[in-house]
Amino acid sequence: MSAYSHILLATDGSEEHEAIGEHARRLAHSFDARLSVLRVLDHLAFDFSYDPMLPDEADKIQWFTESAQDSLRTFALHIGIDTAQTHVRVSPGPAQREIISFAREHNVDLIVVGARERHGLAMFREDTMDKLAHNAPCDVLVVHVETRIP
Repeated sequence: MSAYSHILLATDGSEEHEAIGEHARRLAHSFDARLSVLRVLDHLAFDFSYDPMLPDEADKIQWFTESAQDSLRTFALHIGIDTAQTHVRVSPGPAQREIISFAREHNVDLIVVGARERHGLAMFREDTMDKLAHNAPCDVLVVHVETRIP
């Protein structure tokens, strides 16, 4: 196994990302590697049940980006990751495109992502993890986290 010098944790901010982040942090520590965290906002839809209300005068993209960056910094502090290594990108296209682009730009040699169970019609759609595994310029580690379906 080759040593890794720059690990990228690509997260969507879901409930499981803390366990996946902890796994990535331990890996980075083991390899004495730099750890970056990236969240890609691939759509800017409102979820009124969870998201705070957007002020009328606010720029939608800037507001969501800043909100995601604040959330990512809080997450990084919680699991002991350098907040200067947190990044948020907004993309009108698929998240995997931005993750791959970031990996190339920053010489990432391992991308860590979480596995997600798919149900119903979602089982037939290609998913970010699958695309990354086939197109990333480096190794991809898929971390499986136990999830419970209510």
